[in-house]
Amino acid sequence: MTSVKKNIGYQTVYQILATVLPLITAPYLSRVFGAENLGIFSYTTSVISYFTLFAMLGFINYGTRTIASKRSNIVDRDRTFWEIYSLQLITSLISITVYVLYLAFICRENRDIALIQSIAILACFLDVNWFFFGTEQFSLTVKRNIFVKLTSVTLILLFVRKPSDLPLYTMIMTGSTAISQIILWYYIPKNIKFYRIHFKDIIYHIRPVITLFVPIMAMSVYQIMDKTMLGVMSTRAESGYYFNADSIVNVPVNILIGFGMVLMPKISTLIFEEKHKEADQLFLTSMRGVILIGSALSLGIASVAKEFTPIFFGPGYEPCVTLIICFSPILIIKGYSDAIRSQYLIPNRLDHIYIYSVFIGAGVNLIFNPLLIPKMGALGAVIGTLFAEISSCTAQFIFVRKRINFWPALQKSFVYIFCGLIMAAIVRVVAGLIHPGIISLLIEILVGAFVYIILAGLYTWFRDTELRRILFNR
Repeated sequence: MTSVKKNIGYQTVYQILATVLPLITAPYLSRVFGAENLGIFSYTTSVISYFTLFAMLGFINYGTRTIASKRSNIVDRDRTFWEIYSLQLITSLISITVYVLYLAFICRENRDIALIQSIAILACFLDVNWFFFGTEQFSLTVKRNIFVKLTSVTLILLFVRKPSDLPLYTMIMTGSTAISQIILWYYIPKNIKFYRIHFKDIIYHIRPVITLFVPIMAMSVYQIMDKTMLGVMSTRAESGYYFNADSIVNVPVNILIGFGMVLMPKISTLIFEEKHKEADQLFLTSMRGVILIGSALSLGIASVAKEFTPIFFGPGYEPCVTLIICFSPILIIKGYSDAIRSQYLIPNRLDHIYIYSVFIGAGVNLIFNPLLIPKMGALGAVIGTLFAEISSCTAQFIFVRKRINFWPALQKSFVYIFCGLIMAAIVRVVAGLIHPGIISLLIEILVGAFVYIILAGLYTWFRDTELRRILFNR
């Protein structure tokens, strides 16, 4: 349990940094580029994401799970690494080839930005994060990520000064991703021996990798398609509003996803050792921890959105207030769904349930987006995404309800959501009593944090003994 706590600590530190840094760059970029240029970056990023998705297929989840289950046999683990990585090289090569054809024959606008975005596919050739996740070497990936993040932010603040610097900004963003992958290869020879493999060894992994790719691709429909559809069905300004709201609400999601990233290899190992009861208990306790944090983030963001938006983004971004408030519940919903997916479905190899639930969400998104975006713009995309996430999460609960008893964990989770609602109500009362500004925003945040820590902390200490044991060692 000590290693789990340490890895969660590493991930939490990094994800907090990853949350704070956009708070520095987003207002700066909003003023430098404006909504239209941000819309161009958002649209081209959404397009390249489809190609990087194919390049990486289901390698992150499959590689993590497979390496974790083979940790006791080093030779088998190393051979498996080269088999999976060889398949990844093949899919990355196919992806970059098709993207070059897209640039040559289909892309008509912003081709310079689209060309620079191709660096993201080159980064896929080198992405071996899944090996270090599977061996639970999170300190290594976290230190690398912190270094790269801080460097990229520094470069943005130093060199991105005017709207015409959009290509440079794109280069920094994609280049930092590639460099972060290159750094990990320094440690590969220290961890893995090279083994010659045969094509038949690669073929063995195709089916399970594609099985895990199917839900990832479907999930991208309502994570990426929103931006693509906005670019096609609405204005670049609406895309920019959505990009900003999405960056504020979805960046903290990574803090919640960090739990699953750390616990997936641990739970996979427990299941491989047939310690199912211990694995289920760890999953249910983690689920409450995710909602403890998710409720604070979700309702905290919604409660300060009105004061936060004009200070953060500047004038001209007033529509983002409504978008952020409507978007904020997605933190709690994604917290639930990612916990079930990464800590129960994937470790237990219930990939078919994972696929069904994601397709349900994607189907809902495809129904609502074309109906809502032409009439409501960015708000329509937000509503469509919310419906999709709710549908997918509900489906997961329904599919696994007979395998594991969620109800005790859900009851305790609802208490944390209630604590968040009380916090949000008090913050709004405070906001009505003071003049809007940076100082008042800080006061609202401090009051909200104090109220939530007291309420949720007291409940955790006296009523949620399992979570208390993990958080406080008592």
